[in-house]
Amino acid sequence: MLESKWGLRFVALALALFMFLSVNNVFDELLNADSDTADMEIIEDVPVEILYEEEDYYVSGAPEQVNVQLFGNASNIKRLQTTRDLAVYLDLRNRDIGEYEEHFTIEGLPENVTAEIVPEAANVDIQELVTKTFEVQAEISDSRIGSDHELKSITVEPETITVVGGESQMNRIQYVRATLSDNSKITEDRVEEAEVSVFDAQFNKLDVKLDPGRVRVEIKVDERSKEVPVSFEVNGQVKKGYSLKSVDLNYETVEVFGSEDVLSGIDEMNVDVDIDGLSQSTSQDVKIDLPENVDRTEPAVLQAKIQVEENS
Repeated sequence: MLESKWGLRFVALALALFMFLSVNNVFDELLNADSDTADMEIIEDVPVEILYEEEDYYVSGAPEQVNVQLFGNASNIKRLQTTRDLAVYLDLRNRDIGEYEEHFTIEGLPENVTAEIVPEAANVDIQELVTKTFEVQAEISDSRIGSDHELKSITVEPETITVVGGESQMNRIQYVRATLSDNSKITEDRVEEAEVSVFDAQFNKLDVKLDPGRVRVEIKVDERSKEVPVSFEVNGQVKKGYSLKSVDLNYETVEVFGSEDVLSGIDEMNVDVDIDGLSQSTSQDVKIDLPENVDRTEPAVLQAKIQVEENS
């Protein structure tokens, strides 16, 4: 047959038909159309659309997402898992102010597929809508500040946010806080983004809407320091026939930098002034020897003015 013109045409037509049916999943649909075995799959985190009068009411208690269990035709379920072309609703348009147990509804299911929503219902609270403006407070844990630093200032931008919620929730608001998620040590000025949360007097988080929900927090730190007086000790002897008249330092105090524990044990800094062999007045730089665990001093070097006079 393949040697004839009509035989070749028949084979070509059969191959073309086979490829057409394969590409369009006709074989899969025929194989599964009469199947008595129901397939079951789960689509997780399907968004919930809440239908209600948003200009007048506020709804709390409804989940943002649910899981959907699908039963039925395997190919249709597989296609739905890929496209996620379905919608879950919580219809509260005929509800007034109050508390309700409301069941979810679903749209977009193909033929031969049924669904169960988990959870199947939500306990919601419908309240009169209230809008208020609050100042945002940001707090930095002391453990985040480097041991040799101290917090200078915290600035939040924007300083205020708009809070929208039900009347009872809004009346419970005591704290509006910017929560910083970074736990790294702070040893220099920095800017972080923070999520804003709203709490009642017992620090229970309240179900309200925030605009904006994140703020910019500018953190400024200073090196920890302490001002202490400076004393000096004279080392050596002036040249024979001369006397030391006076020693004056150009600074009476210096700024000492270090941790809080180190600084608490420092009440004075001492320097050595070397006069050995001097026969005339002079000025000399005097370096401050740092005690253990002291980072630095300002100034780091002092100047000693030494007055020497000849014996009469």
